Amino acid sequence: MDQKKIDKSEHGQILVLLSILIPMLIIFVGLAIDLGLAYVTKTTLSKSVDAAALAAMRNLNQGQSIATADARNAFTANYQSVPGLGTTPTPTITWFTSSPCTSGNTCVTIAATATISTYFLRVLAVLPGVGSSLNTTSITISATAQRNPLVMSLVLDRSGSMNLNGGATALPPAVTNFITYFDEGIDNVADVSFSSVDSVDVPMTTSFQSPINSAVEGMAFGGGTFAQAGLQDGFAQVLTQPASPNIIRVVVFFTDGWANTDGLPTNVTTSTASTTHDVLNCTGTATKPSKTPMNYGGCAPLEAAAGWCSGFFFMNPSNGNTTTCPNATTFPALDGGGNALSPVSTAQQNVANDATYRTEQLANNMRNSTNNITIYSIGLGDKINQAYLQDVANDPDAATYNSSQPQGEAVFAPSASQLNAVFQTIASKVLLRLSQ
Repeated sequence: MDQKKIDKSEHGQILVLLSILIPMLIIFVGLAIDLGLAYVTKTTLSKSVDAAALAAMRNLNQGQSIATADARNAFTANYQSVPGLGTTPTPTITWFTSSPCTSGNTCVTIAATATISTYFLRVLAVLPGVGSSLNTTSITISATAQRNPLVMSLVLDRSGSMNLNGGATALPPAVTNFITYFDEGIDNVADVSFSSVDSVDVPMTTSFQSPINSAVEGMAFGGGTFAQAGLQDGFAQVLTQPASPNIIRVVVFFTDGWANTDGLPTNVTTSTASTTHDVLNCTGTATKPSKTPMNYGGCAPLEAAAGWCSGFFFMNPSNGNTTTCPNATTFPALDGGGNALSPVSTAQQNVANDATYRTEQLANNMRNSTNNITIYSIGLGDKINQAYLQDVANDPDAATYNSSQPQGEAVFAPSASQLNAVFQTIASKVLLRLSQ
């Protein structure tokens, strides 16, 4: 057989195969490009409607018209963050309170459709029955968010150190701005403050903005840091509202230092104090009448080293005024011993350790499965115990982090000028938790 004829035959077959494979290759490459564009568009559209729904919920306290405008802006910003997607679609925003929205809540649905032009699929338009239907394709995505009602206690440190680090000036406007993020009539908020003694300044209410503003503007700063008592009041206020599956319970705990005071929260009466651990033997005799309810401590070692305070104080548990308890050289500590009380000398470090332990134990009880309270901690300045605030909040970075309890967060403002921004960060965290 003629070899030249065989070669020509093979060359002819290759040309035929190429004439078939090259168009098919172009179609498959085009399909991959068009499907890739569709995937990017769908992903961006999904991110945009999610962001819009959350923005709507976060700004609902300003009214639905403002919340709607903020939702549109959030959608546009997220969609335009990916170049090359063409004209930005206009989302449809629908507010409703009916099913599937939980009774008593407000919901919003954000829906948007993006139309993309195909670049290579349109070559299939030459096929019979296809026509121009493949020139474009549409993608529709929607997201629904629900605004759950909030029950929140603000627990605010008004100890004397706040006069030394700028906190006394920075805290009132930071709190005033913070509460504007929440919705009167839907949310319940209480305001608690603490120094050597604790105080419920504004009991839990849905009309909270004006009374809380007045309370923080009139706050007097002085005394120790009886953190446990403040947190105990915040706990009690959150529990004033009946349990409900859709209620979010939150405590925001602010301090500028260490827990440095032990004693009796003001909601513990003198009549029950004789059976509690903060009744000291002031006269030196063991008879019950000589044992006196007492707050004690008032200065953590780190603050003493900075010259902010000095000495060890006994304080009236009703008003925080210093008093005497000359023969009480020990106190019954819980630190490290659970509920097993043991006498420990009345030294600054011992009281600070015990006060820290008691506050952490209380926070753990607040977060348990029965109460299910989320705690956020805010620390101001360079004399805070960050590990302690992380433990109180059940922050993921805490050494004691418990994944079975509500996860909070501890945030820190190194200076008073940063306090407002830190409170806004926590407001965003709380609002995100409210939106589903």
